[in-house]
Amino acid sequence: MEKLAMRIGKSKRHLSIRFGLAMCLIILVSQLSAGTLLTHSATMVSIVPSSISALVGQSFNVNVTISGVSDLYGWEYRINWDANLLNVTSVAEGPFLKTGGNTFFSYNLNLTGGSMVVDSTLLGNALGVNGSGTLSTLTFYVGNAGQTPLNLYNVTLVDSNNRDIFCVTASGYAYFNLPQDLEVTKVDVSPTILFPGNVVNINVTVHNRGTSAQSFNTTVYANAQVVGFSFDSWLDSGKSTTIPFVWNTTGFVKGGYAISASVSVVPGEINVANNNGEADTPVTLLSNGHDVAISRVGMEKTVVGQGCKMSITTIAKDYGVFSEIFIVTVYADTTALYTQSVSLNSGMAATINFTWNTTSFAYGNYTLKADASTVLGETDVTNNEYACQTFVHVGVPGDVSGAVLGQYDGAVNMRDITYFVLKFNTRLGSVGWSPNADINDDGTVNMRDIASAILSFNKHE
Repeated sequence: MEKLAMRIGKSKRHLSIRFGLAMCLIILVSQLSAGTLLTHSATMVSIVPSSISALVGQSFNVNVTISGVSDLYGWEYRINWDANLLNVTSVAEGPFLKTGGNTFFSYNLNLTGGSMVVDSTLLGNALGVNGSGTLSTLTFYVGNAGQTPLNLYNVTLVDSNNRDIFCVTASGYAYFNLPQDLEVTKVDVSPTILFPGNVVNINVTVHNRGTSAQSFNTTVYANAQVVGFSFDSWLDSGKSTTIPFVWNTTGFVKGGYAISASVSVVPGEINVANNNGEADTPVTLLSNGHDVAISRVGMEKTVVGQGCKMSITTIAKDYGVFSEIFIVTVYADTTALYTQSVSLNSGMAATINFTWNTTSFAYGNYTLKADASTVLGETDVTNNEYACQTFVHVGVPGDVSGAVLGQYDGAVNMRDITYFVLKFNTRLGSVGWSPNADINDDGTVNMRDIASAILSFNKHE
């Protein structure tokens, strides 16, 4: 009897469980038929695209999107990432919520921790927005190789009655690789002083900083003329190779030749500046006799204030086979500015630095040039003089903006003052440096330069 009673009890419990499951199933089916179950379950907030691949040094965008929402009045989400790999460079509101009216958009960025809170809400007595669209757009910069989730969490959606809207979230994932990168690390030349018709040995060293082996071409130049080409070299990742070239100088005239090399750009390469390299020492082709020359006259400024100073650099060269002593003179048009005696051995060069004080010079354009005096036995004097192709304008101190426009109005005005403000605190070698704005020629644009311009304000040539 006891056993039977136990069996009957178990049967009743089983019937009760089965009845309960049956009732749940009936209710579930009826709710599905009526369309009332999980009314907001179709609303989804997602990172798009969900999978991102990028190279170190690149930027990429992701959108935070919403789909299947009804009566959206405001939203907020949090997102995090590996701060060792990524930086956020911009955060912008998407167009979706703004279709309902004016919005208030804000974000709080934690670059060190690699996280951010972003939110937006409609303003005033507005109806919520329905449908799908973009909530915001995020721009990331890739600093290092690796991978990281773009984890979307704590998403809050509210309707126009300040009620929560249920949603499902979908995060993203990003993969970052080092870009392909070929670099010319060294260009060696030997010999550097020789007669035309002899050969120069050129060795170009290339390093593969990228993540995979590469096939590439190498071109060698003497000044702008191609003197060597190597096709389809192969280099494994992380390795270096040296490619030899021989330049036969037959047909080349006496003079100085800068030897440079470049390797072809490979797919996926971002940094192409290091695909080029130049030898530290130029090659000099000599003349079989006495031969001195001026190979360069250089200046940084194209405009200088009357009474101010500017630096001029002149390079003298001995292309002959004898040691020489000669005189170098620098001119502004026909007025001699500076004279110096120079002593050079065969194939050697001398750099002469000179500061021109324009106090006694009238307003106007001047051509800078230099000449080397003829030495005993010299027959070719065509290279004894060098004239700059660009003139220098002597004007009112502070009248500098015309150098940008290519013409001078002969006065210091607000256009010039604005130019000085834009260049303020720049210095020799820095980004945005303008030697023309350095009125006193001290290597930096500071208040002394601006003060000089203000003192000349409205002054005309």
